[in-house]
Amino acid sequence: MTVLRARVARSVEGRWIRLGLALSGWVALAVAALAPGASAFRVLVTTAFLFLGPGGAAVRWTRLASRSDAGWPALLETCLLTLVLSASLTVVVGVALYLIGVFTAIRALIVLAAVTSVLALLPGERR
Repeated sequence: MTVLRARVARSVEGRWIRLGLALSGWVALAVAALAPGASAFRVLVTTAFLFLGPGGAAVRWTRLASRSDAGWPALLETCLLTLVLSASLTVVVGVALYLIGVFTAIRALIVLAAVTSVLALLPGERR
């Protein structure tokens, strides 16, 4: 019975993480659109999303994250992988929009929020 409770708790926790990742880009977009030009709050929220959102959703979806009981090196590896994937996705979206000739920060956030939402809500492989 204890194993079943733990499995259900992880499932519910995983759903909240998925929902939070899916909504994070849209929250950053709303803040970027509504907050004054160079406010600290706008910069903080947008930067946090750009560094953590797309990569976090990609790591969650691909299940590249190491097991949580593997200790701090696995946690550090997952954090670094999240940062690198976020930076890569941000650069790919930015360059693509720039080459098309329609780059703006808001459009880039829209595309990244959509990609993050799709990756966060897609079911990962079952192990």
